[in-house]
Amino acid sequence: MASRELIFDEFLKRVCPPRELNWRKYRRASRRSVLSRIYQLGLRGFFEYADYLDANPLEAAFLPNLLKVTVSRFFRETELWDHLAADILPAMAAAHPASRPLQVLHIGCCNGEEPYSVSLLWKNEIEPVFPGARISITAMDIDQTCLDRARQGWYPRKTLREVPVELQKKWFEPEDGGWRLDEEIRSMVNFTKLDLLKDHLPGQQDMVFCRYLVFTYFQGKRRREMARKISECINPGGLLILGRKESIGSQEQDLFTAVHQNLKIYKNER
Repeated sequence: MASRELIFDEFLKRVCPPRELNWRKYRRASRRSVLSRIYQLGLRGFFEYADYLDANPLEAAFLPNLLKVTVSRFFRETELWDHLAADILPAMAAAHPASRPLQVLHIGCCNGEEPYSVSLLWKNEIEPVFPGARISITAMDIDQTCLDRARQGWYPRKTLREVPVELQKKWFEPEDGGWRLDEEIRSMVNFTKLDLLKDHLPGQQDMVFCRYLVFTYFQGKRRREMARKISECINPGGLLILGRKESIGSQEQDLFTAVHQNLKIYKNER
């Protein structure tokens, strides 16, 4: 490991534990974001920035958003999406009252691949079988650049590597060396800015995706607080979807129980 990476690790060890952040989860990619912020502030390195964090509560509150690493692809972890298409979404569409749409929320949507994956599944797997069923998809992120990019719906080839060929042919057009997602699919998602640490979450959600964010990066009371906040926005019996490498811990077991442990699908017990 290069010495500059060792220095970054020491910075993480100093600033993360007091703020109930899991420093081991912040990979080298987050180093670039921290350096960019240091340059913006006119500081002279990681440890001067650490001192600045200690002296400025507002900056410290922003730290989790600065450090998080965004990795997003369509149908990431395909076993989950296969199960959603074959079992979860059809069951929810069949049982859901026709008087209101199924409410789906994505927390930390990055560049939009995940909520658009739900749109694609709904349009191709659910609507043909349940023509009267409706869905409302809301996608949130703190990064306005990500939200703007998501609304444009243009993606490099690597983010489509798990998209089934038939869906790619039907809903994507080649453009400028990448792929543009069809407007019909894009119009199904409402993108909005959210600071999870400060802002309220929209309530009465039937399914919430919160993958590789709260249950990866947060620890202790902060994680418990965020888990409860998410639970309160989900209808009783609604679902929480995590990433494959995440899980509900002992401190959240009164809020969520496993529906499918391997795929990290949980039921809200509130």
